[in-house]
Amino acid sequence: MSSAGPSTEDLEHSRYFLTEWMPPLLRRTAERDPPRVLADLGAGDGGTLWPLDHAGLVGETIYAVDISAKHVALCERLSPKVHGIVSDVAHVDELAAGSVDSVVSSQVIEHLPDDRVLAPEIARLLRPGGWFYVSSVIRGPRAFWIYRGKPPAPERWQLDPTHMREYASEDEFRAALAHPDLELDTVRSAQLNFPLTDFAVRAAAKARLVAPERLPELYVKGPSWLARARRAIGVPIPGYRWVEATGRKRAS
Repeated sequence: MSSAGPSTEDLEHSRYFLTEWMPPLLRRTAERDPPRVLADLGAGDGGTLWPLDHAGLVGETIYAVDISAKHVALCERLSPKVHGIVSDVAHVDELAAGSVDSVVSSQVIEHLPDDRVLAPEIARLLRPGGWFYVSSVIRGPRAFWIYRGKPPAPERWQLDPTHMREYASEDEFRAALAHPDLELDTVRSAQLNFPLTDFAVRAAAKARLVAPERLPELYVKGPSWLARARRAIGVPIPGYRWVEATGRKRAS
């Protein structure tokens, strides 16, 4: 594990907050078949791997894979089970073929220059019968948000300025995950909301009303009402839907 702590700048600009909540589809999949070894491709700040580990749904090892060494260092501090790997998510050379029981990749595929490279790496990493979970966003015809995309991303108002794409439908997302060794079980989408409490606590940290080092864990170590409020108070993001998929690697 890394011995260096995150900087104040890292904490204030952390993209995700740690919360015990996880998507119900991911929870059900992990509860049905808890992995001994899990790989999180594009682990970011640990927003997906932390609730899985906190719920006791990963047996021994979590590989936190991210292109950012800072993000990997943050993930390594979350649990002794976490082993960080600084790598392109499409070419995780440090991990052998068939070496993991499960792969998760949340809000990553839309950032890749070529979204067709993720499924082959998922198929390579998984043991036969192992499961995967991937999530992204669907952009409707009248969708908009507050960020302006910058080249090489589309120059439009979109959910994240670094998104290389935002899927037009569940079918388009499904097609990006197509691979002869993978079998999709579920693909579904739902309205995407922005938690107003996220904006409030970031503003509080900027004003130094909340210590920046408390920010990533504020929902899990702060007052219980704050975590409940995050789930209850949200603004629908116009035209955007959260899309997620689960599936398995076919048995040989």
